[in-house]
Amino acid sequence: MVDLEYLHSLYNNHDHDACLEAVNLFLLINDKNIEALLLKAKCEYQVAFNEGLDEEGEEQDNMLEPAYNSFKTVLELEPSNEEAMLYLAYINTFLTRANLAESIAYCDVLSKSADLSTRIKAISYRMEACSITGAIAQALEDADSLIGLTRDFYKDNRTALEYELGQIYMKKADLYLEHQQDGKKAMTAFTEALNYLHPDPLTYNTIARLAFDHQEYELGGKAATMALLENNADSDSALMALQKRLEELSSKGIENRPLAEARFVAFRIFAPELDFDTVEMLNFAQQYIKLYPDWYIPYHYAGAALYDAESYAEALPYLEKSLQLGGRAFGLQRYFESVYRVKGNLPEPEKWPDDAAADYYNAGVNFAEFEAEVYTPEIGGELLKIRMEFYKKAYDGFYDLFYNNKERKGPYDTDPHIFAMCCNNYGIALSAQGQLEQAVEVHRLGYSLSPFWEQLSSWGTALKRLGRYEEALDVLNTAVAYGGDYLSFSSYIELKGEILEVLFKLDRVEETKALLSTTDQEYHTFIKENRNELSEEELFILNERYITVQNIRLDLLKEGSLEEANKAWQEQLDKHPDDNSSWFMLMQNFYQMKDYRQCIACADNYQSIKGKAMQLDSIQKVHFMRGMSYLYLENYDKAKENLTILLQSCKLGTEAEDSIISDANLRLAQCCAKQGLWQECMAFAWDAIDCYNKNGWSWDDARVQMTLYYADGCHATGETKVAIATLNTILEAYPRNQDALARKKEWKPKGLFSFFK
Repeated sequence: MVDLEYLHSLYNNHDHDACLEAVNLFLLINDKNIEALLLKAKCEYQVAFNEGLDEEGEEQDNMLEPAYNSFKTVLELEPSNEEAMLYLAYINTFLTRANLAESIAYCDVLSKSADLSTRIKAISYRMEACSITGAIAQALEDADSLIGLTRDFYKDNRTALEYELGQIYMKKADLYLEHQQDGKKAMTAFTEALNYLHPDPLTYNTIARLAFDHQEYELGGKAATMALLENNADSDSALMALQKRLEELSSKGIENRPLAEARFVAFRIFAPELDFDTVEMLNFAQQYIKLYPDWYIPYHYAGAALYDAESYAEALPYLEKSLQLGGRAFGLQRYFESVYRVKGNLPEPEKWPDDAAADYYNAGVNFAEFEAEVYTPEIGGELLKIRMEFYKKAYDGFYDLFYNNKERKGPYDTDPHIFAMCCNNYGIALSAQGQLEQAVEVHRLGYSLSPFWEQLSSWGTALKRLGRYEEALDVLNTAVAYGGDYLSFSSYIELKGEILEVLFKLDRVEETKALLSTTDQEYHTFIKENRNELSEEELFILNERYITVQNIRLDLLKEGSLEEANKAWQEQLDKHPDDNSSWFMLMQNFYQMKDYRQCIACADNYQSIKGKAMQLDSIQKVHFMRGMSYLYLENYDKAKENLTILLQSCKLGTEAEDSIISDANLRLAQCCAKQGLWQECMAFAWDAIDCYNKNGWSWDDARVQMTLYYADGCHATGETKVAIATLNTILEAYPRNQDALARKKEWKPKGLFSFFK
């Protein structure tokens, strides 16, 4: 049966032809039903477009005539129907450009509607109709009304607000320029438009040229800079012409800071085409340093040119001076890198520039690339802190724009997807510093702004580390559901591994086993079918990510005996001899069995196959288990070799990494004690103790052991008083500790006056 609910479902599913056929049947019996008549008119309107309505074609009127007549029928039966009036006003104004007086009359009525969105549409349609008919005063009045109404309507949607306001100000400028020939007022409107326009080099270029034509050089320079910064392949020819215009103005002695900045940008982006090298950029910068000595821009671009040429020492004075005068986020990123490459350390700038959120985000991305290139455990904490600050500056800037109604500082600052990407990178940095609760909230916000699977992956990982497994499972399942259209197979396997880990943590064993089985089959089928197309690097990455899956197999096998688990891993190797992750699992299994020689052999096999493709977690596990195996076998040099590599792989600054650092130092101290290398023993023991002090950890057996090694070292090197004082720190926490008491008794000074000591 045909009813209104069925008709609406057809329309909402965009099945307009079927809906039109059904609604005509319905109207045979219900010929005056307003809801059905309106649906019929809307279907006829959509069908006209579906059949290729050409807005400039002569057939347009005929194609739209059925829809036009149907909307008129609705108004005959219900003269106040706002939806019908809106459609008719739109058809007349923007499509047929006929019956404009009728459109204006409808819009006059609708401009008083109780619905704000209807009022906005009506006034925008009337503004267009009035501009066509020459009623420019009314059109300008409508533009001003729209600005206020748009601010109210989009107050909670900053992106839409910026876009709509940009369009209104551009229309207002056009009305002044084309219809009233009032260049001054047009330039004022263009100036306002620049604060809201979505980035488009050709639009900015148009504003710049018009501004130059009307001798508005400040506006022209600003618009030219924005046009050049947003350049793309489609705009190259237009922007090259703009660059020539800038040079013509300069040759006539027309100078101001916006024009100068535009020239700097032009010479930077078109350097190859203009044959403009580093020396010429420096000479050009010197001209403006003399002209505007307190302006950071000439220093900024001189520093950028030298940085690009990898002349870091020469770039530093310019970059530093630029930052002293204000600077930009990109200049700060270049400054950090240049200082490190010249001096080998990371500076602490006096202040961070006041710059656009999107620029801070992009500068942070650039810094992260530099961080990955130069990372060492010794500077890892500093690098992470700086990267974190770049993303924090970006995040705070975006947040102020979206939620505190602050003004934007750059054209991309109101782009929700860039804000979302910033949330992902900032959340990852927060997690790396152990600030997991804040990371979760940042990822949650980012996903609400612009959903993508990488955000879900980072979010799910943070939740997992917090032990919030049910939430993590929901988030990770949503991520993996993105499927092959978005996920590479290696990313898919990585997510499956995370889901398996969460399921196992939730003690959902049967689900874990079932998912493990299907994931295992998917993985080996993919390898078999695609091996010839995959590079060695891709195969290594796949195998590394598959280790997370194999770790769950290891956990499940722990329910049985270690011998049964070994047999299972051997079977895995027999079935899939190229799957080197089985060596990794056997290594862990033999370590648990205390079969240290077999553990070392499996670690060697795994490392020889994986080589440099090993990821950080795997590197740490291999060197820990192999190092400890050598320690238990009393091969202390080999043990120290592996434990030192483990130590070097750690990033300073997070509690989890500090725990690994502390344990590695303890074991290194143990090796040195066994070898009688007491100075080294003391150094390692102290570094281990320092991790406890820095993190405020409570005393435990490991803390006692490292403190004993430190005391032993002090005693062995003749520092008996310091040794006994060290023992006293243990006895304050554990008054009955037998190891400390025995050493204290043994080391107590002997002799005639020892009673008084």
